Amino acid sequence: MNALRGLGLWNSALIFFSYLNARCFPFREEKTFEQWVSNRFGKRLYHLFFRTYTEKVWGISCNEISAEWAGQRVKGLSLMTALKHAILNNQFQPNKKKDVIKTLIDEFDYPKFGPGMMWQAMVESIEQKGSHVYLGRTVEGIRWSGNKVEAVEVKQNGRMELVYGSNFISSMPIREALNKFKPEVPKEVLDAANDLKYRDFLTVALIVDQPALFPDTWIYIHDPGVKVGRVQNFKNWSPFMVPDSNKTCLGLEYFCFEGDGLWNMPDDELIELGKMELETLGLANKKDVREGTVVRMPKAYPIYDSTYRKSLDVVQRFLKPFLNLQMVGRNGMHKYNNQDHSMLTAMLSAENILGANHDLWTVNVEQEYLEEKKIGPAEEAVLDKILPAVLSKMDKIGLATAAGSVCGLLIFFATLWLTLQGGPASAYFKLLNQYFFGYTVSVKGAFLGLAYGFSWGFLSGWLFAYLRNFFFAYYIYRLRKKAELLTFRDFLDHF
Repeated sequence: MNALRGLGLWNSALIFFSYLNARCFPFREEKTFEQWVSNRFGKRLYHLFFRTYTEKVWGISCNEISAEWAGQRVKGLSLMTALKHAILNNQFQPNKKKDVIKTLIDEFDYPKFGPGMMWQAMVESIEQKGSHVYLGRTVEGIRWSGNKVEAVEVKQNGRMELVYGSNFISSMPIREALNKFKPEVPKEVLDAANDLKYRDFLTVALIVDQPALFPDTWIYIHDPGVKVGRVQNFKNWSPFMVPDSNKTCLGLEYFCFEGDGLWNMPDDELIELGKMELETLGLANKKDVREGTVVRMPKAYPIYDSTYRKSLDVVQRFLKPFLNLQMVGRNGMHKYNNQDHSMLTAMLSAENILGANHDLWTVNVEQEYLEEKKIGPAEEAVLDKILPAVLSKMDKIGLATAAGSVCGLLIFFATLWLTLQGGPASAYFKLLNQYFFGYTVSVKGAFLGLAYGFSWGFLSGWLFAYLRNFFFAYYIYRLRKKAELLTFRDFLDHF
């Protein structure tokens, strides 16, 4: 209801029909973020909701962002699943355990004093077991030979030190890591690494002299009229994050490129910009801001542009033969993982050192890409890519709603027109009351016809889509089984 009030009935109706159009006439090939989102939400909602914020975050057009990023970050989400989640899970089944899509998770644990507590506890655990964590050191070089890393050159307070080891785990940006290899890596690998791009990030933290401002933990800012992209309310994450209960701490997040105007802006100017934009957005009064500070974070987001996949493949092929080097985390793998997936790659790398054989690059990858294929490359391309694209699954609810809307509206407007015109032509339409109980050629009958037409059209559309999907799925299944049988026969021919 909040979204409906904000959009208005007319805009909501246009969004709905745009969605139906997208389901009936989708992009056959999803290469870009725009195509991926438009297929699942419709063009109008894409332009209204997704485009402005996404381009603010990444600083490039949505046509330059790979669809792979959307598939990873907005996994399993579409307009209909979002509506189902909002209506069924929250309204009619308040006591039922929610079946929540990952993108719509609305409940999780948060450390009392913030996520830094996890890393403090980790350091304490390591030191209690007799090991050490060294901070404030920079890696200046990675010495390697053959398929092994031999040592890393580290620098602290201007003094160089050589650290040898049997196993190495790196979470530094993969582009930086490849540039620090000594001797230098092959030119094509270095060029591929340098082609990987990052989006940088800074937070303007403001102390506001108000005990409460708004109930949200964070707000995404789509408005192109301001530069801020997201506002965090740290007090709502945990009251212990703000020691003075009479004040609130807001974190205004700005997305930028290292070295651009926003990144190089002096702290006092950034704080003034944050105050002004808070007031512009109506979230707080500028005069209530007591103090502020700025935190810059380079290489916060690996960019999924149109060339990144090709470059990353080259880097992966180079690193794969290394026996004692593992890349982990968001920057170490140039993957826009969530924090839990990033931590999981590090934990699995530790298990690999102890003898396991985990493929870290498959963490947070769609399950279908992990399934072992039983047929050859040619058949795989046909069955797993070409056929599903040509015989793509038809959205039952989408087609049913479209068919119902068309049938209902046709009867509605035809009845209204005949009611206004009168005459003998309307007599033929009266025959509908033999099928639609209570129907008459009148204004009241028009609304009854709308309901009946929508119901029958919806049922017919859903049944048609269901039968079509069933027969196409059976057809693909038979082709797959036949291909597997041919592969098995080829296997027997070798004996």
